[in-house]
Amino acid sequence: MHYQQGRRDFLKTLGVVTLVTGMGLSAIQPGRATADDAAKDFLEVRNPKTLPSRLKAQRTFLGGPGDGYKANVVRTAKGELLVIAFYQVRVKGKPEDPLWGNLQEPVVVFRSQDDGRTWSERETLPLLGREPYFSIIRNGTLFLTSSLWGGEIRNQYGDTVSYLHRSTDHGVSWESTPMLPWGDLAAKPVWLSRNVFELRDGTLILGVCQERGRHFLWRSADGGKTWDRSIECELEGVKKLSETGLMAETVFWEALNGDLLAIARVDQRLFPPIPGTEIPQESIDHAMRMVVFRSQDGGRRWKLDRPLGSFYGRMYPSVLRLASGKLLLTFTVRIFRPPLGVQAVLGEELKDGFQFDFASDRIVIDDKTPIGQRSGGGFGPTIQLPDGTLVTALSFRRADNQPRLEVVRWWLPEGT
Repeated sequence: MHYQQGRRDFLKTLGVVTLVTGMGLSAIQPGRATADDAAKDFLEVRNPKTLPSRLKAQRTFLGGPGDGYKANVVRTAKGELLVIAFYQVRVKGKPEDPLWGNLQEPVVVFRSQDDGRTWSERETLPLLGREPYFSIIRNGTLFLTSSLWGGEIRNQYGDTVSYLHRSTDHGVSWESTPMLPWGDLAAKPVWLSRNVFELRDGTLILGVCQERGRHFLWRSADGGKTWDRSIECELEGVKKLSETGLMAETVFWEALNGDLLAIARVDQRLFPPIPGTEIPQESIDHAMRMVVFRSQDGGRRWKLDRPLGSFYGRMYPSVLRLASGKLLLTFTVRIFRPPLGVQAVLGEELKDGFQFDFASDRIVIDDKTPIGQRSGGGFGPTIQLPDGTLVTALSFRRADNQPRLEVVRWWLPEGT
């Protein structure tokens, strides 16, 4: 979230704030189960064309109400599934500012040794930053990107700062690097792409940008131990994307022809309308939309390539190449046109990128956020296990406004 209004909306809707005494933090206690926690053993398919109207699914809740928000899942090189999330507490004894000064946002992880059938209890990690997001490269190294709000009580920098966390032992231990301004870049804060992406030649790329509009593509040739920071990016034909920039929360993909694609979340008011729609004028980041940028020179110059999605308020994309060769795009419907929550569509990999069908076979993985709630959950990336099972981790918002973590194991028809 990059707007003040978006931050206020987050604090109003997160619903997991706990008051504690002194400077300590208390654990969130699981609440009573409610009707909207009920699990159904299928996923609905909207406008089925090649898929049946329902897909088989198995759902597992992690922890209790309030135990986490914006889940993310990864399968480590040793076969363990990890789900990471964060939650929020307020600390008494700090300024009673509703936005800054009295917050802490612990990072939590749940672990599964049996491909997501059962899960461990919640474990708090000694990592800083909200909205932690997994990436894994071919040698098994794990990365997390996150951002620490300026008002988080553990923030020593006076403004929001992003972190790159790295683990070479399957997530047992982590080394953390705060992404601070460098060289002549006095502006703060620094924002990161969602994913660390491994190119086919083994090079890693990471998007880095500053709120005043400078964008960089960092590259690593040694698995993320060191980074070349020299590539400053140029945007062709676009003056502004949002309050942060191209590389903030961007998800990267490498096309078969070698072009780099960046799925960016942009301010819908700064781009032409989706055909047949009027541009929503809401200032909150829930109303933003996805577009694709393309670079044909290794990441120095980027130009707007195409819109992604059929409406506004769609974000948090994740692209998965299925064992069948097809692509699956998982994303979150944050606002507008319920059901809110995590959905997915199928697509084809093209020589110069990808193409997804948003009109047919829309897979509704999560529809539990009740009508009237302002925000759906997230993040909802999907991974595929060696036996073909798909696993999606997500959070949804209950009727009592508390978020709930859920893992969904589901299956596409054979050959899909």
